[in-house]
Amino acid sequence: MPLPMVHLAVSNILINMFDISNKGIFYLGSIAPDAVHAHPNFLYEDKIVSHLINDNLSIWKKNAIEFMRENMNGINADFYLGYGLHILTDIFWSETIYSMYNSKYTKDLSPIQDQKTAYYNDSDQLDFLLHKKLDCCPEIWRYLSKSDGIDVKGLVSSTDINAWNLKVLHWYDGGESRHKNPIRYISYNDLLVFIKETPNKIKEYIKLNQLNR
Repeated sequence: MPLPMVHLAVSNILINMFDISNKGIFYLGSIAPDAVHAHPNFLYEDKIVSHLINDNLSIWKKNAIEFMRENMNGINADFYLGYGLHILTDIFWSETIYSMYNSKYTKDLSPIQDQKTAYYNDSDQLDFLLHKKLDCCPEIWRYLSKSDGIDVKGLVSSTDINAWNLKVLHWYDGGESRHKNPIRYISYNDLLVFIKETPNKIKEYIKLNQLNR
């Protein structure tokens, strides 16, 4: 799955595509599904729940649509929209960047890291680079710093969301990733293309499913 800066960069484009009245909780919603990582007793099963994951990508997409449909009204609608769009972003990432990564790693006859470590080596370093280069970061950080978590019943708690938000706000403080091996499988341009193309894919998918926002 993409790391926080990719999600926030995609959300920064999506925020102009939808009628977002509360940008702060929208941005918070766009990172909220990953807040299960902040839970002290985190298990991977928690992520399956918070992300509505299904091995069938078509069903997984429909799970995200139904989540947004059920929560599209009320004062926190923008938060739930951001939450659902995070899930769709993950799915499109799985179909494109992660699929490409898997293919390249599998074909590498002399990998210097195991598959999971190699993925985070590349993606975390690139996420730091995005944070350095994207002009939208200061504005997003101002919104996140003023936003409070919301309980997403049965999926993730407001306590974990607030803890994760704080972690994201300080994720890039060191200026560089703790991963130091050369980037091997994913490029910075791959991320830029993904960030540019994914919002349009999401908008078309939402339109196709008649989710009116």
